[in-house]
Amino acid sequence: MAEAHDRKPILTIEQQIDHLKQKGVAFELCSEHEAAAYLRDKCNFFKLASYRKLFSKHEGGPQDGQYVNLDFGQLRLLTSLDQRLRHALLGMTLDIEHFQKVALLREAEQRGEDGYTIVADYMASLSATNREYRLRELKMSGRSPYSSGLYAKYSDDMPTWAFLELTSFGTLIDFVRFCAGRWGDRRLVAVHYDLKRVKSVRNCAAHGSCLINCFAERGTARGSASNGVSRMVAATGIPKATRKKWMGNTAMQEVATVLVAHSDLVPCGASRSRAASELIEVFARADIGTEVLPDKGPDATARSVLEFLRRLKESLELVE
Repeated sequence: MAEAHDRKPILTIEQQIDHLKQKGVAFELCSEHEAAAYLRDKCNFFKLASYRKLFSKHEGGPQDGQYVNLDFGQLRLLTSLDQRLRHALLGMTLDIEHFQKVALLREAEQRGEDGYTIVADYMASLSATNREYRLRELKMSGRSPYSSGLYAKYSDDMPTWAFLELTSFGTLIDFVRFCAGRWGDRRLVAVHYDLKRVKSVRNCAAHGSCLINCFAERGTARGSASNGVSRMVAATGIPKATRKKWMGNTAMQEVATVLVAHSDLVPCGASRSRAASELIEVFARADIGTEVLPDKGPDATARSVLEFLRRLKESLELVE
């Protein structure tokens, strides 16, 4: 636990606005009255203020440490864009989870699996601790009003189609790993690792974590995107320097993986059309804010990353 002197005091709405003003944030695009209403009813101060990291500060002089030409209206726009982007990505990750299950069941059938033995063998392959964890997960599904009937029917002898309906995304990912080894399928090994990145984006979006501000941390990726995702991004025609700039960021690697996986896995139809519509809305909202967000210089990160995503999505035929 932090020491008392390390703790920051909770601020009233008025104090939050004063704090932003002390940091150099202006209220020209959005009045202080509008900002107070926004902070009170629509977004908490901690989340909104996190987007400040996308903007530069004065170094030296009387304004040392204050933000350069940052307005509350820009922070409000970024908060809205981030929410729209997360909602679009969340739907895409749910699509990927669903259609991965469909593809896995289809492949199991084509490989002559009876549907029951593979689940039993998977559970037997787990360590005692992991097996107990998966069993508890299944029992928890059995307590849900939405899946209790399914669990009651198959709990003693569970086929793949029921197992995949009752388990989490994490268990699906681990089951894909097991199937890859069982079938000697290197492609599924790569899918397993890509799905881990998809799950990370799903968690970010579902929990309302900030996303756009993560793109300020370029060149900090702990690893690299999979070969398949990297090839797809390279095939977009986006200049190599631009790809290197953005794909050196962990969050971008994960978002790009979602876009590539959705393009590859989700067939034409309602799910793909819905995703396209939601992505178009994100970019339309960004275009409305053209005069609000800088498009050149050190503070152009937000617009630059959204343009990179637009080009990537258009190349993958996720938007027209």
